Amino acid sequence: MMHLGSQFDIRAAVPDDAASLFVVQAALAPTDAGQMPVWMQEMEERLESGGRAWVAARGRRLAGYALIDPLPGLPGDYDLSGGIVPARRRQGLGTRLLRHVQDAGRELGVGRLSCRVESLEDETATFLLRRGFSIEHEECLLELGDLTDLPPVPTGPPAELTTLEPEQAVATFCRVYDAAFAGQPWSQPYTALEVAGALTDPDDLLFLMAGGEAIGVVWHEMLPNGRGRIEPIGIAPDYQGRGYGRRLLIEALHRLRRRGANPIEIGLWRRNDVAMNLYKSLGFSEEQNWYYLACDLAGLKTV
Repeated sequence: MMHLGSQFDIRAAVPDDAASLFVVQAALAPTDAGQMPVWMQEMEERLESGGRAWVAARGRRLAGYALIDPLPGLPGDYDLSGGIVPARRRQGLGTRLLRHVQDAGRELGVGRLSCRVESLEDETATFLLRRGFSIEHEECLLELGDLTDLPPVPTGPPAELTTLEPEQAVATFCRVYDAAFAGQPWSQPYTALEVAGALTDPDDLLFLMAGGEAIGVVWHEMLPNGRGRIEPIGIAPDYQGRGYGRRLLIEALHRLRRRGANPIEIGLWRRNDVAMNLYKSLGFSEEQNWYYLACDLAGLKTV
């Protein structure tokens, strides 16, 4: 008897698939039809910036898709997203699509696939963990909602808080970030082009200067929904553990409060104990957590 999933071919996505891809996405997660132009534009931009997509198709009808995007600062690492529509699950399509992506990814020089899941018990996590993926790390989102009792900005240790002109800010951010997070598992270095593209206001990068040298930086910004976000914040190794990070963070909190942010959020790896203790000491509480599953393609058998 022919398996139902075998009626579908696995092939690379083409521009004419765009509308059908949105229909698949809407079946995977509730999506307002009015978001279709935005979603399609984002998909196009992801493909233009190095992403690749494949679909499970029978003629013009799609039953699922998989998309891989290069992760900034992590050469060879790609984010995996997509899925199979509920009506076509448990027919072998998901496994065929994943294996195809893994084989194609190897040929493209992809070293590792990484996928975010909200829970280790959800359907996606269960599927991937049974097919060569393992738990890479856990991340969480902390929030500070009550900004009325922020502690005053410490006057020490001695350092100057400053912002810089756009070009200088971008270059200095990259330099301080690389120094602050070198060797840490949560380091994800930025290129100057990536920082310049994401930075809406150079004043969002606040630097801590000592002896005429930038020793710390915090990226703090207002989000469209009125929330404030702080991420990343880093201090050069020779200055860590001396109160500079706390001073920089408190200053950023005050600046966001003056801009009307509420609440303020910070994301971090669960096992970053130093940062976690600092944030919680200032009243942040955990609001959300998620996991990243990863698969090293070099160790997989070709199918």
